[in-house]
Amino acid sequence: MSGERDVRKRLAALERRMATLLMLGTAEQNQGAKTKVRFDDAGAAGEPFSSPYLSQASASGKNGSGVSKFTKIGTGESVIVLNPGGEIGQHSRVMSAGPVGDHPSPGASEADGDVTSVGNATFSIKDGEIKGSVGGSSFTITAGAIELKAAAIRLVQG
Repeated sequence: MSGERDVRKRLAALERRMATLLMLGTAEQNQGAKTKVRFDDAGAAGEPFSSPYLSQASASGKNGSGVSKFTKIGTGESVIVLNPGGEIGQHSRVMSAGPVGDHPSPGASEADGDVTSVGNATFSIKDGEIKGSVGGSSFTITAGAIELKAAAIRLVQG
């Protein structure tokens, strides 16, 4: 009888870990490159719960001549939490879960390239073109030209 009981306990633990490998939540607070996530699913107490501050999944290969990149996850943004081994902890990573209804994507198709939008500033890179804009000012760089549009343009040498 104890062998069957042990197998049932191990199976229940495995099912719990599998259920928490990937978790959907909402970014609740940020501290630098760490995010606290709120999960609306019922936790152990039957109520929604929050994670501790977890590291964001960001590329960081600068010392090996790679690319380091950081993108702030905004409060209220949908996120996915990856929990290796099925436990929330120091090895967990928070990733943006993509656009939602009230926070649409700044790009609409693959042809838009890489588009980043923060407040009223937008920066985009695609094959053959780099664009940036803030409010009513903008620039466009192509292979043959640089176009600047602004109320005032100042060149600073130094």
